Amino acid sequence: MILVLNPDATPEQINHIIERVEELGFKPYPIRGEFRTVVGVVGDDNAPGTETFQALPGIEQVLPILKPFKLATLRGRNPRIP
Repeated sequence: MILVLNPDATPEQINHIIERVEELGFKPYPIRGEFRTVVGVVGDDNAPGTETFQALPGIEQVLPILKPFKLATLRGRNPRIP
């Protein structure tokens, strides 16, 4: 899943979000852009506690990744993907 943070999220909020992700047993991958930070979260999206991410201060949106291996499903349909 991807956690999209508010553009005005403070460093303290970002650190708290990363700590909470780790407490729930997930692996966080923060990506700090020029205007916004997102956190990629690797782990079982159905695990207990994932619903709490939306309530954390600084989070604008929680985007679940619905289909695993999305590029693999395109194989054979797109001539640019071998």
